[in-house]
Amino acid sequence: MCNRTTETGLAAFLLGAVTGIALGVLFAPAKGETTRRKLKRWAEENYEEQRDYVLEHAEEIKGHLKEHTEDARQKFAEHAQNARAKIAEGKEKVLKEFNRRKDEIVAKFKDKEEA
Repeated sequence: MCNRTTETGLAAFLLGAVTGIALGVLFAPAKGETTRRKLKRWAEENYEEQRDYVLEHAEEIKGHLKEHTEDARQKFAEHAQNARAKIAEGKEKVLKEFNRRKDEIVAKFKDKEEA
């Protein structure tokens, strides 16, 4: 659990840093052409590093998703089995009650015929 918090904090920090740098460059008093050139150079310099970072963490996230997906499948299967059992139980109760009432009605008709 602590590992997830650390990863989230690191991701938030990196996102904040990148956003801060981009905004700083965009709002710096420089010509548009100069700013675009700086941004392009910065992107080219950091592309590989950022790509590697994203790919590395994408595998971790994929692993977490697989793990959680399997957990969710198991829980869903358990809930589905419980639901099937409860439906069967309810069906049985309804049939018993139906048969009980049917027997009551049949008995009343027999009593009326005998009287």
